[in-house]
Amino acid sequence: MSPKVTGGRKKVAMKIKELMRYLPVLSIVLVAGTLLVIVVIFTIRNINAQNQRMEEFTLRQGISVIRTLEAGTRTGFMEGDWGIEYLQMLIEQAAKDPDVEWVGLINSDGMIVAHSEPAKIGLRLLMGKELHTVRTVIRSGEPLSLKRELPDGRTIFEIWKPFTPFPDQLAESEIAAKHTRIGQELLDLFDREQKQVLFLGLKMDRFKEIRRQEIVFAVFMGAVLFIVGSASVYFVFVVQNAYLVRRTLDEMRTYTRNVLESMANGLITVDRSLRVATYNPNALEILRKTKEELDGKLISEILPVEDEIRKVLSDPNSILEKEVKMNGDGKGKSFLALTVSPLKDQESSTPRGAVVILRDMTMIRELEQKVIVSEKFAALGRLSAGVAHEIRNPLNSIRGFIQYFQKKLSLEPEDYRYTELMLTEVDRLNRVISKLLAYSKPREPRLTIRSAEEIVDHCVRVVEREAREAGVEVVAESAESDLPLVLVDSDQMTQVFLNILINAIEASQSGGKVSVRLITDSRGRVQVVTEDTGEGIPRQNIDKLFDPFFSTKKKGTGLGLAIVKSIIEGHCGEIEVEPNPGQGTRFIVILNPYEPPQEVSLEPPETEGNRAAAIS
Repeated sequence: MSPKVTGGRKKVAMKIKELMRYLPVLSIVLVAGTLLVIVVIFTIRNINAQNQRMEEFTLRQGISVIRTLEAGTRTGFMEGDWGIEYLQMLIEQAAKDPDVEWVGLINSDGMIVAHSEPAKIGLRLLMGKELHTVRTVIRSGEPLSLKRELPDGRTIFEIWKPFTPFPDQLAESEIAAKHTRIGQELLDLFDREQKQVLFLGLKMDRFKEIRRQEIVFAVFMGAVLFIVGSASVYFVFVVQNAYLVRRTLDEMRTYTRNVLESMANGLITVDRSLRVATYNPNALEILRKTKEELDGKLISEILPVEDEIRKVLSDPNSILEKEVKMNGDGKGKSFLALTVSPLKDQESSTPRGAVVILRDMTMIRELEQKVIVSEKFAALGRLSAGVAHEIRNPLNSIRGFIQYFQKKLSLEPEDYRYTELMLTEVDRLNRVISKLLAYSKPREPRLTIRSAEEIVDHCVRVVEREAREAGVEVVAESAESDLPLVLVDSDQMTQVFLNILINAIEASQSGGKVSVRLITDSRGRVQVVTEDTGEGIPRQNIDKLFDPFFSTKKKGTGLGLAIVKSIIEGHCGEIEVEPNPGQGTRFIVILNPYEPPQEVSLEPPETEGNRAAAIS
């Protein structure tokens, strides 16, 4: 594509973008103009309809006046003693109506017989529009209406109608007999063939005023509709923009909340008064606190970073890091790595507060500690193995020489007891060396699918005699019905549970109780929980409980629990201790359930080619 075409497209896109800026204004103008055109059209239609209704009303009003004159004339003839002067009087009276401009009576020859302006009586219309109108009305027998413009600018609505004062049921002779004084001239004037026409002129001033008011009202309504329509369109755009802005803000707020909630680290914002403003759920989880314990609290009540926050607030370009050790209320220790940075304000160079990022380093520190301990124990194991080999050979020689002298020499009873004591101590030292070798070079477990309940029941039966002698009750509670199987070395697991049970019996006083129960946790693992009613283990000894050669017993070697832990770790399990000083100790051995391997089909998927090969 050539640069010219690309440049042309960019110009077109810029023009379209520029026009889009004026789209709201253009839309308002277009809608307002459309409303204005609609108002004008409806106004014209309303005015035309109003004019038509006014003409119909005026025509009915004029015809009513004409019929009134006909009725008055008819009544005068019937009562007698009536002449042309009385008809003139009725016409003049009718002309006094404010809406009547003139009233007149004209015959078929165009001569005015009576008129509201007496000066026009006797005038004859020889030609012109009026004479044509008279003849048209006489010929059709129907009323006719028209508008006449006067020289002074006024408009008169004229109605021309045949004048029929005589009832149809009376004959001409009967009228003449009743009204002998009327004379031949009246009989000739009022022709029974309806050859006379009464014309009436009505003023249009009031209707003009009404129409003017209608036009003013229409213009006013048009202006109001124009303003209301423009304001409505503008309001629609404002509402739409507000909706878009609100939706965008909601999306941004939701996005920001999702980002904060999805963070692996905790986040706390602090205002300039060093109070907690906001935080994400991970901060609550890392700090092991509730919302009530954080909302509006001083940061010094939660984390020891007050000095760092003050430095950040005074120097907006600084970012400080710190690692702290937190002691939870009965929830263990935790190590937190903190990063404190300023919460900057774009409109001001002064920070609005500070942001504290929390990273839970507890697991890392524990792993580091475990690595250190493992390296220490590995070195100790190698040293112990070397020392054990060096000690075991001389011990065997010493034992052999003692037995030789017992048989060779005739010893006194007291001397013989001393040699027996020496053999006992040599055997005890040999057992310690055997345990030391077992700890330093643990045997690889021979794994088989077993029931943890069977192993525990066997161990309970083994220690029953020792428990009875110590006056301690050992109770194995019924396990869950759906307890999963485990993949373990039964000999090593027996050694583990025997060691734990013997320690629990020795820790309990006479009359005490040791209980064992098997349960499954939320992850489906098997937990063997052993509880005693002894004095419990002091909390300061918990961290050293599984260390080699650490023992609180007078005759203990300190290798039993160390070997127990080594065996359990060899099975990818866990062991936990929950001390309760003065009330006993709880040991929890956690073993992973046995999961049978999934069957995997090694046969290739059946295809058309395979089927063809099989058939052939």
